[in-house]
Amino acid sequence: MNKSIFIFSLLVLMVQVALGQSSKVSGRVYHDKNQNGIYDKGDKVLKDIFVSNGKDVVATNTKGIYKIEFLENNPIFVIKPKGYVSPRTPQNNLKFYYLSQELINKKLFDFPLYPNKEKDKVKIALLGDPQSDVIDDIHHVSKLVTEELVKNKPDIIIPLGDLSFANLSIFKPLSESLGLVGVPVFYVIGNHDLNFGEQEFSNRDKTFEASFGPSYYAFEYGDNLFLVLNNNFPVNNREYIGKFDEDQLTFVSNIIKKFETKYNSIKIFTHIPLEYTSNKEEFISLMNPFDKVLVAAGHTHTQYHHYFQRSQKEAVHQLVGGAVCGAWWQGAHDIHGVPFAMMHDGTPKGYWFLETEDKDYHLSYKVSGAPTEKQMHIWVPEKKKWDTEMNVLNEPYIYVNVFAGGKSTKVEVSFDGKTWQSMEHHQGVAPELKRFYLLQELGRYEGQKLSKVPKPTTKSKHLWRMKIPENIASGMHLIRIRAKDDVLKLQTEDVRVFYKQ
Repeated sequence: MNKSIFIFSLLVLMVQVALGQSSKVSGRVYHDKNQNGIYDKGDKVLKDIFVSNGKDVVATNTKGIYKIEFLENNPIFVIKPKGYVSPRTPQNNLKFYYLSQELINKKLFDFPLYPNKEKDKVKIALLGDPQSDVIDDIHHVSKLVTEELVKNKPDIIIPLGDLSFANLSIFKPLSESLGLVGVPVFYVIGNHDLNFGEQEFSNRDKTFEASFGPSYYAFEYGDNLFLVLNNNFPVNNREYIGKFDEDQLTFVSNIIKKFETKYNSIKIFTHIPLEYTSNKEEFISLMNPFDKVLVAAGHTHTQYHHYFQRSQKEAVHQLVGGAVCGAWWQGAHDIHGVPFAMMHDGTPKGYWFLETEDKDYHLSYKVSGAPTEKQMHIWVPEKKKWDTEMNVLNEPYIYVNVFAGGKSTKVEVSFDGKTWQSMEHHQGVAPELKRFYLLQELGRYEGQKLSKVPKPTTKSKHLWRMKIPENIASGMHLIRIRAKDDVLKLQTEDVRVFYKQ
């Protein structure tokens, strides 16, 4: 009897050892000199390159070999090192990963890397919510973003989530359009990009993964460390909250441990702003090793800067970067067939540029279809005799909407080009948005096939105003506006003609 128990126990132990061994995957990271995707003669192995399973982070040894636990439903991926890049797909996505279904029947997975010329200073195009639902929306993205970036090429592109409007089949044509710019694209997942209704939490991103790879990862580019994260946490069948799951927080912690002595700063890209993320305090505390932290998010279809204070450290700076689609492609169409779709804070559709070099960075906004100099909208009353229905919008104020501005922005007005007066930061609905809605309510857009805009109620965070002086003379006036922000490194000027009757 004792002998039988002993044999049985030995068999169990052998099975457990075998299972333990089979739960590991391994492979090699190497410089693929002939770019054939196969490790062969002449290729150079790369040591100290990091590989992750979405939780653990391990380094390759002197032979370029890594070994890591297989986690069910998790991909494995290489952390792109400075000066190298993974093979690109025809859409310029990077093939830096193996999906979980690929890991089931094999245990050896190599990661080929190619040399990549990278300056320390990196120019990044940040694309808030493209929110594409039908092919018409892809046409809009192509006109507003792709065609412009081809002529003003960044080093990389980072769409900030909500690539789709819950139509996940749109991933392919969207990536085909953005891929035409000819630079690597690093995708962020949004709540409208999720697979809702899945039984397993780990399957929340399976369609995104099949198209773009892991929904959270890290990479180096130039003299910078970047984190792309997924804080879209599904609950019930079609709902979600902002939250980082535990595996992801462990991954972030492990990444920081590997890189904290190399970098003084970190740049993070996620979809839902941190103030709407339930465990933001825990996440922010992980950033303590870094002197400077920048977070770029989308989701709200508005633009603003937010700061999260830290003890004895510079505050975390968060940019909420609006939306390529403006307000969900709503409203009347222009002569090119593109909806005006002004954002709910009065910002015209567009995207951001982030120019960064380790600790230092600069953010600038680009209005799609407008000159780079277009950084504000100046609103003055216009008393009309023909279109008198518009006169209801007139107020005795000059309004200035500085699209990239924040609370630290100083806005001034001059009526003579010599004397400057400060304008008041005003929490209110942008007047140009009121006009857009009034035109719709008056039936001016009837006959167009469009999605109607809701009544504007959002108070802009970058609006200034000043009451028009009563003693200003009648006649035409050239009003000059200047905006400056030393914190945001913003300086811009514009003019507007005002007629006082």
